[in-house]
Amino acid sequence: MALRPFVLFLPLGLWSEWAAAVATEHPEDLVELLAGTDTHNGSSPSNGNVLPMAKRPHGFNDWAPQTNLEGNAWWFRRAESTFFGIRCTHQPSPWIGDYGHFLVQPHIADAPQELKYTPGTSTFRPYLFKADLQDMTMEVSPTSHAALMRVMFPKSVTGRLSLMIGSGSVEATGGTISGHTTENKGGVPADWRGMFFVMKAITPSIASSTVGVPIANSTSATLEFLAGSGPVVVALATSFISREQAELNLRQEVGSLSFDQVVNQGRAEWKARLRHVEVEALDDSQLRVFYTNLWRSMLFPRFLQEVNEKGREVHFSPYRNEVLPGKLVADSGFWDAYRTVYTLQSIVSPDNLGSLIDGWVNAFNEAGWLPQWPSPGPRSSMVGSMGDVVLGDAIAKSTWGFVSGFNVTNAYEAIRKDAFIEGEGSYGRVGLRDYIQKGYVPESDFKPSHSLSDGAQGFPESVTRTQNYYIADAVVARAAKLLGRADDHDALLARSKRYGVLFNNETLFFQPKSASGHFYAPFDPLAWRNGFTESGGWQYRFYVPHDVEGLKALYRGSLCDRIKAMLTHTSGPAFHVGGYGNVIHEMMEAAAIQPNFGLYAHSNQPVHHILWVAKRAGCSDIADQYLRKATSELYTARGWAGDEDNGEMASWYVLSALGIYSLEGGKDEMVLGSPAVVSATVHLPNGRTLKVRTKNQTEGNVYVQSVMWTPSGGVSHLVTDVLRYTELMGGGTLAFTMAGASKPPSMPRSTMDPVHVFV
Repeated sequence: MALRPFVLFLPLGLWSEWAAAVATEHPEDLVELLAGTDTHNGSSPSNGNVLPMAKRPHGFNDWAPQTNLEGNAWWFRRAESTFFGIRCTHQPSPWIGDYGHFLVQPHIADAPQELKYTPGTSTFRPYLFKADLQDMTMEVSPTSHAALMRVMFPKSVTGRLSLMIGSGSVEATGGTISGHTTENKGGVPADWRGMFFVMKAITPSIASSTVGVPIANSTSATLEFLAGSGPVVVALATSFISREQAELNLRQEVGSLSFDQVVNQGRAEWKARLRHVEVEALDDSQLRVFYTNLWRSMLFPRFLQEVNEKGREVHFSPYRNEVLPGKLVADSGFWDAYRTVYTLQSIVSPDNLGSLIDGWVNAFNEAGWLPQWPSPGPRSSMVGSMGDVVLGDAIAKSTWGFVSGFNVTNAYEAIRKDAFIEGEGSYGRVGLRDYIQKGYVPESDFKPSHSLSDGAQGFPESVTRTQNYYIADAVVARAAKLLGRADDHDALLARSKRYGVLFNNETLFFQPKSASGHFYAPFDPLAWRNGFTESGGWQYRFYVPHDVEGLKALYRGSLCDRIKAMLTHTSGPAFHVGGYGNVIHEMMEAAAIQPNFGLYAHSNQPVHHILWVAKRAGCSDIADQYLRKATSELYTARGWAGDEDNGEMASWYVLSALGIYSLEGGKDEMVLGSPAVVSATVHLPNGRTLKVRTKNQTEGNVYVQSVMWTPSGGVSHLVTDVLRYTELMGGGTLAFTMAGASKPPSMPRSTMDPVHVFV
């Protein structure tokens, strides 16, 4: 039985104030797996667009109930009470789709059929799914490559367990179901052999059969169990290599373990991972939200390696269509994840980060390029080469001694290729030649028709592409400098500083240009896709996180006021459809939060840097106010303000709730914000701890008055809005003094120019 959160009264050192706080010894039981699972389909507003996955951290397989057959990628919906089986899935996002999936259903009828369950009374835990299915009870507890299932059938009838696939092969014989599924939505070789599986009856079965079933036009293999057998237990394992490897995975991960032992093992693993960060929260709701987001940050990318009979890690390579040695990772898009996922891992689990980077380096070695959205192999999705930021940052942290376990030389080769070689297909950077020569990627897809006549020489979403290239170049430059690659550093640093080429000094927006160097006109910063990805000019207006001082210079002293204007633009249109031609779900989500956040569309990744840019630029009052407003209003136990993409939005929350953030990959700097929790202890490597403490912390006291840093074994001193990553990882205490009013400015605010708002 999980312990309930409990209230503590925490003495805060020499401070006179005491703070009421809520904490837990079992964060694994506070995770809300159903958060973000309300979205109906791709045209509906999203509150997460995620699945209630039972799995191990970064695990090979995910398990979730399937509640409908017609929803395509939206095959689970929280409100539905129908149950077609527990699905072994590898779906990282409904926009990417699933692969290597199958269904398992218990039933007492002759064949699988639609069943009923009650989501509200079912158990959804990171390590356990349990549901009453009319006259049956089903429980599932996963390992990484395997799972145990326990079913209680009515005493007087024969019980059956069926495994269903849509394509591939399946057969049942002698108490074992085996086969392979070739279901996929792309990202696999043309002659992909699929995912192999084996399901063995621990409770003796009395019969087996293989038939076609009407559920999703699938083929089913069934095991039958004698009436009155008691709890029926089956063990199931998978492999992308072979059936024999699936059998080996079953022996390695389950062996003779009982169902309860697997449950306890999974629970202990999640408890240990989540307790890397121990927080005292303002209330029970904040505690649940914190650990739900920390859990989400530990799901992707997934590890694809398996351990062979010699005890060595191997994996099936979707790039080479063969089995190769070492780790491999997949099911994460760098366009989203580069912003927060890997930064958080570098703090709470740098050893795991090294393993993830090793998997990405192997992907580069096998593909010849660093993939930007593999699932499991390359997929064409989003723009830029933002994996360069992740690997470049890991290289830097490797040279500082905090991340290891990957080949630094190969990692640099991967990101250098993106920076200097024109992209191919879904790999690398398109328009790189123009970017190098002109300082920007020309636009080819501007709507309504532009007033220039130099043709469509360029690429769509060109401003976003170009800004992403600037950011990536800055990080690769830092990695190059640390590795002694002076020529690369000088060239890439210069390229990263050319963002002024796309900045229109009349409108004070970044705007798309034609191949001849003219700004497209007329320009509407509310129009989406006209040069931008999943947003418009407003959302990309401050997208220079790698050089905040340079951004301040562009705005001639008015940056803080421009950011405030965005946040307070709470009436009028939130968007124009622009090049999309119709309303997409991100637009609806942006409009939904406009009354409280203006044009700051936190429902999607393009703005996730803005409040931290504000903090770094010295706009502390507006940054503190809206950082806390975002963490309290846009993150709930029900879900998120938009798609929670593979842990990115969740990682943003965890970092922001702790009051720390990285704007610039590869730079020894963390920006300090307004922590949302009462206190936190982050367990660092080698027994060190980072402690975050607050004075006068309440829901309304959002403004930071001062920050005191006390390094482990060192002397306390006041800091401004930044602290070195290397200092933070050495351990110590960050003590924030909070208040309900902003700190008086030390100097007069500069006079702002007129704000251009287009409606």
